[in-house]
Amino acid sequence: MEWIEILKCPYTGQDVRLMHAGEIEEVNRLIGSKELWQADGKPMTTSVEQALVTPDNQFVYPIIGGIVLLLKDLALVRSSTSIPGGTLSDDKKLVKDFYDNRGWHTTSKGDYEDADIFEDLRPFAQDYIKKCHDRVSRYLHPSGKYMMDAASGALQYPDYLQYSENYRYRICVDMSFQGLSECKRKLGDKAICLLCDMTNLPVKDNMIDGFVSLNTIYHIPKDEQVKAITELYRVTKKGGKGVVVYDWYKHSPWMNISLLPFRGFAYIRNKMKDAFSGAQGKKPSRMLYFYAHPYAYFKQHLPMPFQLACWRSISVPFMKVYLHSWLFGKQILQAIYNKEEREPERCGLKGEYPMFVFEKQ
Repeated sequence: MEWIEILKCPYTGQDVRLMHAGEIEEVNRLIGSKELWQADGKPMTTSVEQALVTPDNQFVYPIIGGIVLLLKDLALVRSSTSIPGGTLSDDKKLVKDFYDNRGWHTTSKGDYEDADIFEDLRPFAQDYIKKCHDRVSRYLHPSGKYMMDAASGALQYPDYLQYSENYRYRICVDMSFQGLSECKRKLGDKAICLLCDMTNLPVKDNMIDGFVSLNTIYHIPKDEQVKAITELYRVTKKGGKGVVVYDWYKHSPWMNISLLPFRGFAYIRNKMKDAFSGAQGKKPSRMLYFYAHPYAYFKQHLPMPFQLACWRSISVPFMKVYLHSWLFGKQILQAIYNKEEREPERCGLKGEYPMFVFEKQ
């Protein structure tokens, strides 16, 4: 577990070390006697086999099933009083709960529910989707020691494995224990699984060779999205490279024009649902937090340079409305892919899913 040396306490920034057998025995004694609590004020009831600890022994971070629990909420302390600043916001809890309870579970067809809900899984579209996945690799170093996958989820597509194929370790960062369990199952000892918050990475400065963050940043509260990207840049070595895949949504002029009637209908439908819920005294239900900033926002607020490229210029709703196998769908997707290859920056700016490409100077 040489990789422990790159980690730090998410509260204090101190180094952490692996606890020895005698210390683990004492931790489990304290758990059994109800003298050890999670930092969010909840009692710890599960014994641990491994854990990390800060030099002052103030914070203990359990390792369960090979997953290091470095989320502030889950730090073990000798106090039943919740530590200020340690509790996840409601928006982050919504994302965490969705993926733990639904998103990273499989359907009867063997697909993850996340893909079943948000992706186009029709056979004729798979060649286009795979080639878009493959695009990410060209902006990364082909090899290194540490590749970070920020919000890795369950590594749901085999194509995603190529990004770290020639790296010694893939650091899988996520708030979903279910997703990280899938990463550990698929990668074994190659996976360093950290259950933590992307906006407060428990990794020291200048430690990783590269990173990817795919379709994640827009699920982070809008005022923390720049912070999450800045954290990825902070932990990257000089000369390291990284890719963030984003979603412009309503800021994509091409998708706005092509999907205007459908987005207009969805807007009215959602407003009616909200009004109906309000009339009943209920809060409108949400499946996931989502907020998309425009390009100008990142251009103004990101403190580091980046290049814009195209991941996919068309959205899943566009594909499902306009593209069908019986209507030359595969051929149209190939034509779209060719255009994206010819004009990656323009398609990244005007289409649905851009890539922010970074190289740390």
